[in-house]
Amino acid sequence: MASAEHHATTGINTGSGSTFLEDTFEILEVDPDGKKFDKVSRIKARSDLYEMDLILDINVDVYPVKSGEKVTVCLSPTLNKDGSPMPTGDPGQQIYDTSIGTRESLADKYDYVMFGKVFKYKDAMASGHVKADVFVSFGGLLMQLSGDPKRLEDLDVDNNIYLLMRKV
Repeated sequence: MASAEHHATTGINTGSGSTFLEDTFEILEVDPDGKKFDKVSRIKARSDLYEMDLILDINVDVYPVKSGEKVTVCLSPTLNKDGSPMPTGDPGQQIYDTSIGTRESLADKYDYVMFGKVFKYKDAMASGHVKADVFVSFGGLLMQLSGDPKRLEDLDVDNNIYLLMRKV
């Protein structure tokens, strides 16, 4: 039987629906600019597979992290294992799915989940190479993901997105 794991430019099918990205990141620094909030830390991390740089605010009261740890990060437009869209309200706003805690979902494989929106996408040059920066807000907790534009091209401004994380 063939593996359901498939890496493609337009997303990754991990056998549990379509995701934008899944990679393992090593946390290089926690609060590199000093601690600003009691329950939130900003991490800087580097991915193994796609060589991406991640800056991410995390609620460390709920999910403590430290330098040197490795985490798997998944970005997905849905928590549904079959890749189907999450329920929407009016006009097209995603609404809280009350069944998410009572049925299987992509979140079952992860320890920390946030919901947010892509608010900025920027192409830039770095060391003579084109790179993309994607910025997401998770209710005020921010993420900047930098890397190969081909790996990030599906992350469009105003996309709703789930970030899922687990320690390796």
